[in-house]
Amino acid sequence: MNGRKLLNYTLRINAAFSFLPGLGFILFDQNIADILSSKGLGTLTPTGISLIIFSVFVFFVSMMKNVNKYLVGTIITMDILWVIGSLFLIVFSGSIFTTVGLGLISIIAIIIALFAFLQISGLRNHQKTYTSKSSG
Repeated sequence: MNGRKLLNYTLRINAAFSFLPGLGFILFDQNIADILSSKGLGTLTPTGISLIIFSVFVFFVSMMKNVNKYLVGTIITMDILWVIGSLFLIVFSGSIFTTVGLGLISIIAIIIALFAFLQISGLRNHQKTYTSKSSG
């Protein structure tokens, strides 16, 4: 698979993976909060709204005619920050989460780290191909 295809597929899956939980956080706010924590986690609606906005942005970038390395870099950075934030939650606030909550946070962080890795790989491969075509 060429770099651009890998990048666009990964971005679209990332968008869907962000949109669905975002919608769930809005529609089933308290139910999900109760599953994640038994200590009154609060509302997940702002996180849900942020995830939906992020997913629309990611999908838009995946549909652009030309790869914009700066926008893709922004998405990669946001994914990496999500993973780092998840690690901080687990290490410094882990006691407020249920075992299921900690497991879900960990699994989601691993998946998002995979998205970041695949997006970096896709972008690098695309840039190599684009650079070699330009100079050839």
